[in-house]
Parts: sequence; structure tokens; C-alpha cells
Amino acid sequence: MKLKHLPNAITISRMLIVISLIFIPPLTPLSIALFLIAGITDMIDGALARRIKDAHSNLGAELDSIADMLMVIVTVFFIMPAMDLWGWLWFAILGALTFKLMSAIPGLIKHRKVFFLHTISNKILAMILFIGAILYFIFGGHTGVNAYIVFLLAAVFVITLEEMVIISMLDYPNKDIKGFWHVKRVNEAYRKSQSSAI
Repeated sequence: MKLKHLPNAITISRMLIVISLIFIPPLTPLSIALFLIAGITDMIDGALARRIKDAHSNLGAELDSIADMLMVIVTVFFIMPAMDLWGWLWFAILGALTFKLMSAIPGLIKHRKVFFLHTISNKILAMILFIGAILYFIFGGHTGVNAYIVFLLAAVFVITLEEMVIISMLDYPNKDIKGFWHVKRVNEAYRKSQSSAI
């Protein structure tokens, strides 16, 4: 296998690991180990794609988005039901998931395409989710972990709102935008490329 294909191979392996969690009893040592491996691969595939020559691709970005969505779906619908969470949190979790899916609407309206961004905020959100699961695996569902999940859900709403605003500001669907400060530079580069192509 060529080195440039390694990041995509890691992303695909993450997808397979996450899907396997559907068939393994949640919160068992095996499911915890697989969840940790999936989380680690989420941190390294993008970093490798940026460092290995010719490894960054649109396919890799699409695969990463699919893998991230699979991770969220499996966590919410297969792992979290086994946790001892406050009852009302389920309404907040479903609300946060719905709001996250709604972040596709600005892309559909402005760019006629569904896409999710790989902003620094979204990477931080993935880290918060990953840490939350680890805390639960270690400490169980006591008040501190439930409060952490409340913090996670608040972060989902804020970061998703940021994503929706950024998508609305972009001149073209660029998944690799880093944050608000990056929008102007990306738009200017796109306009320059368009004017030089004429």
C-alpha cells in the first residue's frame, strides 16, 4: 500500500471499528478498548493526511465526515443507552443531535450540497466527546459525569451554530475551514482563482 493511502485506510478502519460496536455489549472491556482505538484513529488520520505528500484528498475528507457521523450515531444510540444518565438528558441529547444534523441546511441552501466542516472547534468537540466517554468508563454515571455531558451538549449547540454561520459565509463548500478567522482568506483565495480562470 502506498503511504499516501494510509490516512484513508485508517479512517476506513475506524468506520469498521465503530460499526462493530453495534454488535458488542456496551461498556464491556472489549467495547471500551475498541472505542478508545476509534478515538485515537480519529486524531491521527487527519494529521497524517496533512503531513504525508499527496495524502490529502476530497475522498479522505468525505470518509472522515462519514466516520465522525457514524461515531456520533453509535455513541448516542448504542453506547449512551447503557449509561446511567439523568432521564431528562435524553431529550437534550436528541435535541443536540437534531441540531447537529440541521447544520447541513445552510450548505443545501447556499451551496446545494450537504457538507460538514473540519473546524478546530469541531475537533475540540470530538475530543470532549471522547474524554466524556472515557470518564464514564472510569467513574460510572455519577453526578460529575452527567454534568460533564451537560457541558458537552452545550458545546454541541455552540459549535454547531458556529458551523452554520461559517457555511453561510463561505463562497464555496470548503470542508477544511479552520474557523471564523479563516473564512476571509479562503474566500479571497477562491475569488482570485475564479478571476484568473476567466
